[in-house]
Amino acid sequence: MQSALAWKTILVPYDFSDGADHAAAIALAEARTHGASVLLLHVVELMPHFGPETRLILPEGTQTPIGIHHYARSRAETDLREVAARLAGDIAIETFVREGNPIEEIANFARQNSVDLIVMGTHGRTGLRRVVIGSVAERMVRTSPVPVLTTRHPD
Repeated sequence: MQSALAWKTILVPYDFSDGADHAAAIALAEARTHGASVLLLHVVELMPHFGPETRLILPEGTQTPIGIHHYARSRAETDLREVAARLAGDIAIETFVREGNPIEEIANFARQNSVDLIVMGTHGRTGLRRVVIGSVAERMVRTSPVPVLTTRHPD
């Protein structure tokens, strides 16, 4: 008998932290249980003081500067593919990179891709750091169009 809460598509917002690794491990375990696929999403936050053509980065092996947004996106795509290859096994994993506000991009991505569950790590910030920096996970729990499972990496 199949559960009414059978996840088919699980999204892991991935920021390359230990917390994201822990969330990905939990998402893979859930995917095995439910026969689901896993989507890894990294959101490159746009830096408003740099226009899309601001050239500040000299990629390794070249003397030609490229735009900082282009560099951030291409680096995230490469790194995320490496993470997926490391995690790959019996679960289908796809990678995606978006640019913008993480909360908006995660929510929009979940809607557009029929995501059933979001699994994300938290950084466990408290006090002034949380007020100043905010909590993407906390805001996703409050605004997500689908259930959100949050987990803190065991220290």
